[in-house]
Amino acid sequence: MTHDLARGKRIREAISRGKFRKVHALAAELNVSVAAVSRWQNGGHTSLESACALAHLLDVSLDWLLLGRGTMDWHRNSPISTTELQLVLALRDRPAAARFNLMGLVESIPPEHP
Repeated sequence: MTHDLARGKRIREAISRGKFRKVHALAAELNVSVAAVSRWQNGGHTSLESACALAHLLDVSLDWLLLGRGTMDWHRNSPISTTELQLVLALRDRPAAARFNLMGLVESIPPEHP
């Protein structure tokens, strides 16, 4: 992975919110050097294996950590149901105008309250 200051910022944020207050403890848990963790925090190269371990250990979304997509805790949301997946796949082949109109229709339906 290339140098990415925004990724470094997200890594610093995840570390600061995590259970590890000392970089030394985090590095030991990941079995990497303190210099490696410091490099990651500054946007330097990290292997995919290390990024996955870091995301897992800090309990953050890998997509968010590496790419800035979604939110830090996006991975904790309930999994997508089979019906939701079918709807998404069906909508992909529809024109943008149809997707827009359907979204308006769905948003106009009041949500169910348990």
